Amino acid sequence: MSAAGQSSAAGLRTIRLCLLGFGSVARALCALLAQQERVLADRHGVRVLITAAGTRHGSLLAPAGMTPAAVLAVIGERPAPPQAARPADDLLLASRADVLVELTVMEEGFAPVATGHIETAFALGMDVVTANKGPIAWNWRRVAAAAAAAGRRIRFESTVMDGLPVFSLLEFALPDCRLLGFEAVFNATTNYIVDAMGTGRSFDEALAHAQSEGYAEADPSHDVDGWDAACKAAALANVAMDAGITPADIEKESLRDVPVERILQARSDGKRLRLVTTVWRRASVGDAPEAGPASPAGPVRGRVRATALDIEHPLAPVGSESLGAILHTDLMADVFVCEIAGLVPQTAYGVYADLLHLCRNR
Repeated sequence: MSAAGQSSAAGLRTIRLCLLGFGSVARALCALLAQQERVLADRHGVRVLITAAGTRHGSLLAPAGMTPAAVLAVIGERPAPPQAARPADDLLLASRADVLVELTVMEEGFAPVATGHIETAFALGMDVVTANKGPIAWNWRRVAAAAAAAGRRIRFESTVMDGLPVFSLLEFALPDCRLLGFEAVFNATTNYIVDAMGTGRSFDEALAHAQSEGYAEADPSHDVDGWDAACKAAALANVAMDAGITPADIEKESLRDVPVERILQARSDGKRLRLVTTVWRRASVGDAPEAGPASPAGPVRGRVRATALDIEHPLAPVGSESLGAILHTDLMADVFVCEIAGLVPQTAYGVYADLLHLCRNR
């Protein structure tokens, strides 16, 4: 971490954060950091201060640093930080932070705005933690090259499965394992809609109910048309398989095109329909698109498709707020990971864990 070797009077390393984006995940992260303040000090020798926070509608600049609890108290229930909005690059420069925590949402049309924030942070000597899928799914090689050129680090656990460790699992718990492919249920909104349709509701009725319960956004197209799952698939494949793909390269089936009769038929057959993301390597152009270790070096392909799974399949019971993935590896064979009830606190925990990894490894 750049200037993070500075010590406080109590002998703690002070880590200064700049938060870009201050929505529900940023608020949950601040609450978690406040809750863990004593643990961070006693167990990790770290004190976390926030020197800046910004959104399109407001900012908070405190170069001397504020505790996460103090930031929450100042912003309160406001939809944005109380000071006038500042351009992201200006806020980053003024923050003098050690770490950019990039928590903005993906831009319309997948514009590389967050990628620009990350590159600016690297140029200023900051490490980066992000929960934004965009830079990893669409611009990973560009981001990785910028990090290497600047001698900085980036972590992004929360981009794929909230706080469930997937990148960290492969990096730390499965040394020397190569990821050859994976099957996953990456989107909880579609789980909710499919299960509601399984009770006989139409897609529109199921979607309206999902929106009323807070599972789906006012504009749910990113979820139901497969783009959210494709972004997560591309992110994981790019980092762990050196795929060099984008979400546009992944075949997508929209849940809008799945009739309720197909869901009911799956249940009648003792199966369960899920929007399954599959990524695999092809040994040659003519190979069938099947998941698993077909080739350790072939081109990477992917699809998001409504699939009727046998009830014994590990992904079949992954429903409602849950996510799951089967990782096909060369040395450890198949590894199944699942998150039950992944919500905002779990996403915030993924960011927290990434911050700790940065602190431990510098």
